[in-house]
Amino acid sequence: MSAPLPGTLGIAGLGLMGACLARGLKAAAPGARVVAVEPDAGVRARALADGVADVALAGPGPELEACELVVLCTPVAVIERLLGPVSRLLRDGAVLTDVGGAKEQVVEAARREVRPGVAFAGAHPMFGGRGGYDGARADRWKGGTVALCTDGAPAGALDRVEALHRALGAEVLRCTAAEHDGAVAMVSHLPYLVACALTLSVKEAGPLAAALAGPGLDGMTRLAGFAFDIQGEVARRNRHLPEAARRLQDRLARILSDIATSPDGARAALEEARAFREELF
Repeated sequence: MSAPLPGTLGIAGLGLMGACLARGLKAAAPGARVVAVEPDAGVRARALADGVADVALAGPGPELEACELVVLCTPVAVIERLLGPVSRLLRDGAVLTDVGGAKEQVVEAARREVRPGVAFAGAHPMFGGRGGYDGARADRWKGGTVALCTDGAPAGALDRVEALHRALGAEVLRCTAAEHDGAVAMVSHLPYLVACALTLSVKEAGPLAAALAGPGLDGMTRLAGFAFDIQGEVARRNRHLPEAARRLQDRLARILSDIATSPDGARAALEEARAFREELF
């Protein structure tokens, strides 16, 4: 039997992910209450007026004691700073989780900072985007995948976090923080850095290259549009990035060699890539 949804959910951060989570919970469980922590006074007022939050605090406060589950939906550097202060406001048996994109450092910080009596279970929704509060919608979780890290988390805490994400429509994959970061280095953090490097290379190539840029470059460099605090701070916390970069460099070198010396080899590699992309997406 799956764990019940929280009657009162705490959400720290009402940007895109936090506001989507609040809207999604309200849609899935209309009787649920949301206690939000959001430093922006304008967003707090809008969240209350929109019914996205029932309580909206400028910073962590005693109202969080009513929450069975609290989700930290801030940039990862802020998540690390909130672990201790928020956990000390929660009652024994409460669960603290997050949506940060790099898990090993967050899990290590949680071991140090989260007070005894409160369980921490790190999670990472593998979807999102930009748009802040204004871009939030209730169905953001539907069809998505959430990684749930098992490191040191009691089974009951994992079940409660998984139940929340599944109720909002996501698939949940359990893994260790190291497994998560190793995989995400390849599928998220390295693509972000490649997008940034490609963007800067186009800039260096001169005005004609910029003038001829079209949809292909737009798609390839989309991730470069993320602010450093959102994606760069996450990427720099991932110790698996150098290995992911070496794997990409090796593969690119082989493809370039085939293009120069072996048309059949180039065709095989590029067709293999096309076929696997169709499997992925």
